[in-house]
Amino acid sequence: MTAAVHRSYLYVPAHKARVVDKAYASEADAVVLDLEDAVPADSKDDARRAAAEILSATPPKPTYVRVNSLASGLAREDIRAIAAPGLAAIRLPKVEHPQQIREAARWLEEAGSDAGVQILVESALGVEALGELAHATPRLERIGLGENDLRADLRTDFDGPTMDAARVRCVFVSRAAGLVSPAMSVYPRLDDPEGLRRSCLHGRGMGYLGRFAVHPSQLPVINEVFTPSAHEAADARAVLAAAASRPDSGSSVFVTEDGRTVAPPLVAHARAVLTMADALSATARTS
Repeated sequence: MTAAVHRSYLYVPAHKARVVDKAYASEADAVVLDLEDAVPADSKDDARRAAAEILSATPPKPTYVRVNSLASGLAREDIRAIAAPGLAAIRLPKVEHPQQIREAARWLEEAGSDAGVQILVESALGVEALGELAHATPRLERIGLGENDLRADLRTDFDGPTMDAARVRCVFVSRAAGLVSPAMSVYPRLDDPEGLRRSCLHGRGMGYLGRFAVHPSQLPVINEVFTPSAHEAADARAVLAAAASRPDSGSSVFVTEDGRTVAPPLVAHARAVLTMADALSATARTS
């Protein structure tokens, strides 16, 4: 499956109606209804019912649901309850084995849902198994990292080289498997917009596409960083226009009259930039 293109995803506890309403009214491209970490044990049923009610209608924005892990014993009932037309995909946390993904996909199938599966890898074992996880089921559309749990398991710093190694591996495995590029995990500090910006730029440079947030205040920075600039879009159009003028541009390198080097990899990158820009433009029109 192919995931939709979004810059920003806002996590909200599914049982907090006012917070959910604010999320749909926010600058987020998509909303993630959370049944897991943001929901205390005595509110799990309420959160599940609330998410099911939202998804049974037509949510105003693309909507995903982070279900509870398979180990919790709650995931099957979560998936059965939310397998409604408004569900874009489930986000399955704490994944370490392909069979976990296949189980979740089977439950969606049994519920008659065509929603996708996105997974969160949150342990060293999961990172080591990324290559297997990426091919677990045709329903899998995206893999990502749950960085808070992963950092604790690795006993490392959030910004250290060990975490970057896991982030880069996630990008390589995703693209090698034909999946959409991963989106960045939540930035843990709400009072540090410049740190968020630096982190987003760093992630974009590694190949990440978009980011998850836990508060609307983080959305402007995320949207700005992950939106191709006017200069990037114009440069991409110039590359494609130059390529279109040469019938052999798909297999050779040439230099235009204004000194621009055009080569097949640059043409492919230009197409990717404009695909992203067009997808984000479509998202903005429907939000």
